[in-house]
Amino acid sequence: MLSFFFTRIIRRIKPEWIWAFYANKARHLLNQSYFILSFDCDTEEDIMVACDVHQRLKEIGITPVYAVPGELLKKGENVYRKLYETGAEFINHGGREHTYFDKKYQRQASSFFYEQQLYEDLKEDILLGHQTLQDVLGVTAKGWRTPHFGTFQKPEHLKFLYGLLKELNYKFSTSTSPAMAYRHEPLYKNGSIIEIPVTGIYSEPLNIMDTWAYFAAPDRTKSSLDYMKEAQNLANYSKKHPILINIYGDPSHIHDKSDFFKAMALFSKAAQNVSYTQLLEIYHEDIRDI
Repeated sequence: MLSFFFTRIIRRIKPEWIWAFYANKARHLLNQSYFILSFDCDTEEDIMVACDVHQRLKEIGITPVYAVPGELLKKGENVYRKLYETGAEFINHGGREHTYFDKKYQRQASSFFYEQQLYEDLKEDILLGHQTLQDVLGVTAKGWRTPHFGTFQKPEHLKFLYGLLKELNYKFSTSTSPAMAYRHEPLYKNGSIIEIPVTGIYSEPLNIMDTWAYFAAPDRTKSSLDYMKEAQNLANYSKKHPILINIYGDPSHIHDKSDFFKAMALFSKAAQNVSYTQLLEIYHEDIRDI
């Protein structure tokens, strides 16, 4: 209920007020701005372009974090092993594929939404993703992102999730909406798990700045130029105020989109690029419990 009223209230506030409110919270923790780019690699199309995207980003000083469902990690083992060997961090993104090819519309569509499953099936999926990372890359995951996490935000959902992650000795999750950062801080503890909310659009702080909305949605109203504009505004703000920019997307959405790489270059110049684990190594002792 508190989250509902909080969201209604901040929807009525001007975007610049929300960013000022967020920056005030962030400065209690951060002594400079940081930038994390993560990729949800949810389709075989991502496997095909991941190496090229990764190389282009490395050339501008960015090493992405990867969240790959276990079944796709197996299919793309050779590709993802190459990325892992460059120093990229991999986090658990479940075991099952959670997209399918919709023949009617000739495009990928989402499936296996967590809020529609039994908790016992979710536990099985999380454990499968954890085990697959160990088997394929030799990685004992310490971080998590929920598939289609925007629909898995209720308190009871997060209570279940954090309880299981604690059993697995995980350190962090990045599976909540921007509003959670405004309510708390850029990173906050929920029990023993540190949550790192994703970043909002500069002009629409409650909406996630993902690549689907700007580059891939068939009915999209936003453009790649809009993405550049939002990135420029957010980068400029991060030069003046210590904040965390936690952006994610899908490689297949942007592999041939120059505006995406220009936007990433803006972030890279404005804030220090880190992985989730690197950021926690710096601030772990200072992160507050909610």
